[in-house]
Amino acid sequence: MNKSDLRRQVSELFIVRASGFSLDSQRLYPNLEETNSNLKRLLEEGVGGVIFLGGTVKELEIRCNLLKKWSGQPLLLCADIEEGVGQRFYGGTKFIPPMGIAQIYKKDHNLAISIAEKIGYFTGKEAKNIGLNWLLAPVCDINNNSNNPVINLRAWGEDAETVQSLTCAFQRGVSRSQMLTCAKHFPGHGNSEVDSHLDLPEIHNDLSNLEKFELIPFKSLINQGVNSVMIGHLLFPKIDPIYPATLSKRLVTDLLRSKLKYDGLVVSDALVMNAISNQYSSGKAAVMAFDAGIDLIMMPKNIDEAIDSLTDAFYSGKISLERLDISRERRKKQLDLISNENDLEKEELSNGDIKNKFLLDVSRFSHSIIKKSIFIREESIIKAEFNDINLIKIDNFEQVSNKFCPALALPKAVGFQNLIIHPLGISPWLKNNKGFLESGQLCNSKILVQLFVRGKPFIGLDYHNDHWIDAIRSLEIEERLSGVIIYGCPYLYDKIKKTIHYSTPLAYSPSQIEEAQHQILSRILQSKIAHKEFDRKSIKEFTD
Repeated sequence: MNKSDLRRQVSELFIVRASGFSLDSQRLYPNLEETNSNLKRLLEEGVGGVIFLGGTVKELEIRCNLLKKWSGQPLLLCADIEEGVGQRFYGGTKFIPPMGIAQIYKKDHNLAISIAEKIGYFTGKEAKNIGLNWLLAPVCDINNNSNNPVINLRAWGEDAETVQSLTCAFQRGVSRSQMLTCAKHFPGHGNSEVDSHLDLPEIHNDLSNLEKFELIPFKSLINQGVNSVMIGHLLFPKIDPIYPATLSKRLVTDLLRSKLKYDGLVVSDALVMNAISNQYSSGKAAVMAFDAGIDLIMMPKNIDEAIDSLTDAFYSGKISLERLDISRERRKKQLDLISNENDLEKEELSNGDIKNKFLLDVSRFSHSIIKKSIFIREESIIKAEFNDINLIKIDNFEQVSNKFCPALALPKAVGFQNLIIHPLGISPWLKNNKGFLESGQLCNSKILVQLFVRGKPFIGLDYHNDHWIDAIRSLEIEERLSGVIIYGCPYLYDKIKKTIHYSTPLAYSPSQIEEAQHQILSRILQSKIAHKEFDRKSIKEFTD
């Protein structure tokens, strides 16, 4: 085989990042997402997979079809969809985070399992309708460390039994929709306090610990036929003191392949993440990952360098061509599973009425789960007085993306003035003391505190919000606390619940989306007044 043909075969095993938006100027992360011209070149040269972020669901549907034409071969088209299609693409359905389902599981096992399976089915079918064929889910990590800044609400629980039950249910649902799945982040990212997007986490568990805890969900998913397993960028010094899991033969080949007898697709986490790219070049990381036993290489920092280096490794005999054939065959096997759609299904997907009814059913189901997952302390009614403040802490402007968001609009309708706090804005804290809000900025008004807090990639130190506990307690002592609502983090909610008096209005939702805001605020504010005023102002501003 000449080197050019070899390079084309090697390219099949790489996945690059692209925007779901049509235009280069619309890319949300230009440093990570290929330009259209480069994406077209790479697909024409044989690159076999694309991971998407951003854009509307309709744009993505058009884009997936375009990329298939550019490629001329079957592609793996994927996204990190863990909480519904709307998590990544505008116009899609958003579900509550998996940890919210785990909280339902504590009260009713069967209900939570049923919900998880339906979420898997609805998510898979909706993703398939817009052109994707591979969900990078479920997260199989067990979040047994409340200080974990990156897994957190993405996990399906804090113990092995819960995560095992719910991820298996999700897997069953997705399988019914004929989509590929991915168990991640092997061998377990739950017990870390470092985000692997930013640095390399060290987890001091030995193999015995892993087998008794972290590996349990992965084993169950493997037995249930999960299509792929993603390796996390994690250092386990008691198992391999030198290499992170992504580059470790001990963890990929010896543990996953040999001990757990997994013969499906194994994919790396994104090699562009600092946990790898801070220490290894794109070329070296790609060669080491493949040599460790990985089949598919996700998002190297320099895609051409990575492809060239792996091609050289095969051409020189450093890695056998047999390994290349095995990985290509594993990839083909998974693509074959989802390529045989029958004509009836194609006709159904093209029927607009059927599709719209399906999306309406999914939306109603999503709203019903929110209702089951929120907590409102009994008789929590909040009334506003003149100049009272609705203080909202956010870490993402999409959480209150416009003034009609319920978290802003409903309190304003009953008399609150809005104050938004963001890490990039002016700090509301006293100098050298994060435990007390600067009262000069807030006058002597009563304050409704709404906290949008959750662990997620890249949040880093901004995840730590315990200083709000002291601040809220101080407001309560000063008789200036109207109430507290937490969206997201159950750990901060538990701490605040134990701190404030039982008579103080308190509410919690694992979800941060507008429907969750609406359901909580419409129950604890003077709802009739709020709705009437909100609707009147909305109509006036729209017609103006």
